[in-house]
Amino acid sequence: MNAFEFSNVSFAYPCHPIFTNLNLAIESGDFVAVVGGNGAGKSTFLKLCVGALSPDAGEIRIHGDLLQSFQNWHKIGYVPQNPLRDRAFPITVSEVISMGRIPGLPFGRSLNAADREAIQKAIELTGVEGFQHKLIGNLSGGQQQRVMVARALAAAPETLILDEPTAGIDAKGSQEFYELLQKLNQTSNITILLVTHDLDKVAPYASKVLRFDEGLKYYGSAEPFRLKAAPTLQEKDVLYVRNS
Repeated sequence: MNAFEFSNVSFAYPCHPIFTNLNLAIESGDFVAVVGGNGAGKSTFLKLCVGALSPDAGEIRIHGDLLQSFQNWHKIGYVPQNPLRDRAFPITVSEVISMGRIPGLPFGRSLNAADREAIQKAIELTGVEGFQHKLIGNLSGGQQQRVMVARALAAAPETLILDEPTAGIDAKGSQEFYELLQKLNQTSNITILLVTHDLDKVAPYASKVLRFDEGLKYYGSAEPFRLKAAPTLQEKDVLYVRNS
């Protein structure tokens, strides 16, 4: 089953068209790096995937269900840009991660043993055990992003969507973060959609690249982008290049 399917999707902001008759499918289990220039539609694409925006025309399916009728939002983990607004807010890492379970709880029910087990698994998967009792505002940028991924994982999602998660993080922290995502993708079969400006850095970890530039320009293997001097893309490398 595909994680996401876009069929003839069009979307525009006032006086600014972004997508026209966009057609593509994100396969479950893929690690897709989404790239393109500013205003190309990267973040808009993610927002369409999570229902934060609705298409002007066309059809979007999530795990086979139409966007309008999709109910299993706990299967989609979303880490937006700059999720930590107030670094001084007095909340611990464990408390932040626990918040990932709250949206799926029935009204009035507190966390139970199964919830705490899911939280602990998220902590272990992301390697934040060593600072889970610290205030999140005291962590480095790379550590904070791990916490935000752990919060998303606490809901046991099948898909993880991240919008420029390494912005402001140093090279070492970025590499460690991409290694974490690759581990989650390969060992837990979590589908990953990642918006980034650092294609050269994420290409060794991603399985596919999705590039927007006045529409869909490239969707295919990440292999050509793993080379220091990427050769001219061959037809066999391209799954979909430009809408017809």
